[in-house]
Formats: sequence, structure tokens, C-alpha cells
Amino acid sequence: MIEIQELTFKYSGAEKNALDKISLEIEKGGFVGIIGESGAGKTTLCNCINGLIPHHYNGDFYGSVKVDGTDTFDIDAGKLALKVGSVFQDIESQITGYLVEDEILFGLENFGIPAEQIEDRIASSLDTLGISELRHKEISSLSGGQKQKVVIAAILALEPDILVLDEPTGELDPASSVQIFSLLKKLNEEKGITIIVAEQKIMLLCEFVKKLIVLEHGACVHYGEIRSTLTHQKEMEEAGINCPRVLTLTGKMVAEKLTPKTMKSEQRICLNAEEAADFIRKVTRKKLVADDKISEKKDAASNKNRGEENADDVVLEFAGVGFSYNETANVHDLNVRVHKGDFISIIGSNGAGKSTFSKLTNGLLKPSTGDVFVLGQNTKNQKVSALAKHIGFLFQNPDRQICCSTVREEIAFSLRNNGISEDEIKSRVEKTLTEFGFNGDTEPFNMSRGQRQRLCLACLIALNPEILILDEPTTGLDYRECMEVMSRIRELNKNGTTVIMVCHDMEVVLDFAKTIIVMNRGEILGQGKTRDILSDKALLDKARLLPPQIAQVAMLLGKKFEGVFTIEDMIKKIKELMGK
Repeated sequence: MIEIQELTFKYSGAEKNALDKISLEIEKGGFVGIIGESGAGKTTLCNCINGLIPHHYNGDFYGSVKVDGTDTFDIDAGKLALKVGSVFQDIESQITGYLVEDEILFGLENFGIPAEQIEDRIASSLDTLGISELRHKEISSLSGGQKQKVVIAAILALEPDILVLDEPTGELDPASSVQIFSLLKKLNEEKGITIIVAEQKIMLLCEFVKKLIVLEHGACVHYGEIRSTLTHQKEMEEAGINCPRVLTLTGKMVAEKLTPKTMKSEQRICLNAEEAADFIRKVTRKKLVADDKISEKKDAASNKNRGEENADDVVLEFAGVGFSYNETANVHDLNVRVHKGDFISIIGSNGAGKSTFSKLTNGLLKPSTGDVFVLGQNTKNQKVSALAKHIGFLFQNPDRQICCSTVREEIAFSLRNNGISEDEIKSRVEKTLTEFGFNGDTEPFNMSRGQRQRLCLACLIALNPEILILDEPTTGLDYRECMEVMSRIRELNKNGTTVIMVCHDMEVVLDFAKTIIVMNRGEILGQGKTRDILSDKALLDKARLLPPQIAQVAMLLGKKFEGVFTIEDMIKKIKELMGK
């Protein structure tokens, strides 16, 4: 279906090739994942397959890309779009309609689909996606996952042979992400659509795709069946790719000599928690039957507000807070106390009220009921600019925060707005550029999304705020960038900055947060220490959340593995069971 030969591409004005001598074939009905660190060429490769390169992006193009036997150079981009449907990284930029029906209708009319076919195509695409009830809804009222489905439905209505998706789950919660990939699998298996998806969430790729393309600095370093490709774990990690933790676990078991000597390397390749649990059962030679009665015991203090013990260091307080949009309750009866030096993660599915919570903290939103106090001051009586001197806020979409023409000017802008002297601004800007490795003369919108996210965070760190609010800080980041960003945030926290982080990545939450607030449908379901919350399966199920991967393995293995969250915990427990 797709044949790529010696593909090399360099954007106009760029110093390096975005893609370098890529040759591969994707068969009809394939389900292929593309992974690589930020800037590795994932989006560029997608745009070469769907014809945006060379028809819309200028640059030096060498080699060839053939789709169903036709060179993309020789086919009009509009005609190619009927064969290759595309879902872009920024889903909002792809939406043009007011109502869901309008969005699907736009593409059909734009491509001249006969009028007598339109109704059937709209109804069929909505039904395939399971969103028929959304047909007359306003798109602005939908959750992130629903918007993704609407865009995919609009593409499916055109009946393409190939579907190319660029990080379709970047801003979705874990449950919604799995739902989107389950849908793609269904389209692949039942309709025979060839699917190519670039994604940072390697656990999703391992669970669903058949083959994996691994990119590094624009070159294809591995391409093959998913299990075969994962045997190159070391090389993948050197390329900045974070392999699934179950894979790291089984590799550690081999290194610790906890597996039979006769076991082949590919036999330890586990794609998900279920396979890892089975692997451990075989290795330990124990009948570790999954126990459905996993303890639902909660820490007695999990729902207590520990601020009651010491009110002197409270930096943020929500007292009976409610807020509504257009007379529809969004959050209600929020009661939280945050202490100086806390590192709190707010978790919940899309639409749970997490972003609303974070915007209430810095005065972007004022409570409809109740009060929010920041450093003892009621936000109802404070201007956003006054609160900004104490609170740094990182938006989910970095593009809403960038307004200057160079990286240097962007960092200086935030400092200048907060009344910092010019000499101090110059010093802090240079220090920040050095720490983050930025070129000060770079135009921000020539950077990747992950790099723009790092830039926004760098601007906040330069301010050294007392409270740092982060709305999905790892969205769009590769593993290396994620660890760099989170390590800097942890360092700030150790130096006294209070951190409140909205996050969908349960692995990041486990690794960095000290406490967790669980939200669902605008209310707080639970509060407590990180491990207490992440071991409460009933609570996570109610909030439509998945525990970290190793914790999932532990839950499948039963009560003997209760309290196991990390690879180190698991290795220790296995050794105990094996008498080593």
C-alpha cells in the first residue's frame, strides 16, 4: 500500500535533514506505529505519506513515496486526501464546524461527494465511532476524547484506504486513549483500513499495533513486528524512547538471574500487564491466582485534610468552592488545603474539572460559590496580575502562552512583566538559555511542540514563583524531555516551591507527586498520599483511571504483591517468593 525509497527531506531554511534515507514498505491492512524522541521526524514522515510534503511544505525532497502505486509527487493533494485521511497533532486546528454534523458535512461537500450519498455516509461514520448521539451537539461542548472521535468520523466519511494519525491521544486521559486505540484496531480489522499512527505513549503502541517504526534523528533505526522490535530495547532507550516498564522489569529479572538459563531473549518480551503477570507466574512456579478481592482498604487519613494539623504553612485553600459555565455546574464543593512545599497531582478523566481547578488557583476564574485563598488573600479581591507575582501557571497548550518573536525575548517578557530590573533580567535570561540549551535567537513557532512546552516552563522557572501550577506539563514531550522537565520541577519543589500538577501520565504521577487529588465530574473523590490513592482500585475505577503499569501487574498477581509499585519493589518480592 505504501512504498518509501531513500526518502530524504530538509525543510527550507533548516540546517539538518528532517528525514534521512528512509526505505520501508507498509502492506495493505497494516497497523503501524511510529515512535521516536521529539524532533526525530515522526510528524514529517506522516506528512510525506499524506502528501502535505511536498505539496504544502517547501524543502529539499529526495527519493520517493508511493501510495497504492502512485508517486505522491504525481497526484493532486486533494485527490490524495480521499485515499489518505489525516488526523493532526493539534486537533483544534482541524475542526471547522460549529455542530458535529457540520464538521462531517464540510469534508463531504468540499470533496464533491454526491448529495444522495451524504446522509448515509454521515450516519455510518457516526455509528462506526459510536457517537450518533452527538450528531447535533456543539463541538465546543465536547470533551477532548469526543472531539478526537468527531474528527476521525469526518475522515472516515470520505472512505479513505489509509488513516494517518499524529499523536492522537496527546491530550487524552488513559481510559480515553485506550478507547481511541481500540477504535483504530476495530477500523483496521473490520474495515481493512491501513493505519499509521505516530505516538509517544509506547504502552499503547505495544498493546495495539502490529509493526513499529523507530526513528532517531530522522533515520529509521528499526522497523518490524512489534515483539521483534522490542528485543532492541537498549538501542531504543539510547534513542530516547522509554520502553514499557513491564519490558524493563522482565529485562531486570533476566539480569538478576531470576529466569531459566534456557530462556531466549524474545521470550521475555511482554506487551502489557497481563502478559507480565503470566510471565512472573511461570518464572516463580507458583500458582499466583489473581485475587479479585484486592484490598480496598484506604488510609484512614486519605480523605482527611492534613492541613488541619498545621494551618501556619497553608499557601492555598479552597473552601466550599463551586464554579459553573453557562449555568452548568463544572466543579462544586471543593475543599482543599495545600501546604508550602507540597507536590500535589490532580488526576481524573477528561472533563473531570482538573483544568477548572487549576484556573481557580490563580484567579483566571473566580468562584461562583465559596472562596479561594492564595497566601491568605481571597482571589475575589485580587487581580490576576497581582497573583501572577506569586503563582506561575503553565497552560496545557503552550501556544496560548507564547507571544514574542524569539526565545530570548519570550523569557525576558515574563520577567519584565513582573517588575524585575533590566540587569537581573539579562542575567536570568542567559542562565535560563544555558540551563535549557536554547538558542536565544530561535523563533518559538519554528520549534516542536515539546520544545515550546519546555520554553514556557523555562519562562516560569526564571520567575522562581512560590507556587507553580502545571496543566499537563508532559504533553507532547518525549521521554528525555519529560524527565528533564520533571527533574527541574522536583528540584524547584525541594527548594521550597509548592507544585500543583494536573497530569494524565500515571507513571509520572507515581514518580514525582507526594500526594494526589482524584476528581470526577467536578467533585473530589479522594485525597491522600500517592501510593495510598494509586492502590485504591475501586477509587481509580470510579474515576475511570488506570494505575501505573507495575501496579497493574501487582493487582493481577493478587494479595501477595499488595503494595508493589516499582520495578525494584517487584524484583524484591519475586526474590522473596523464590527464596533468593
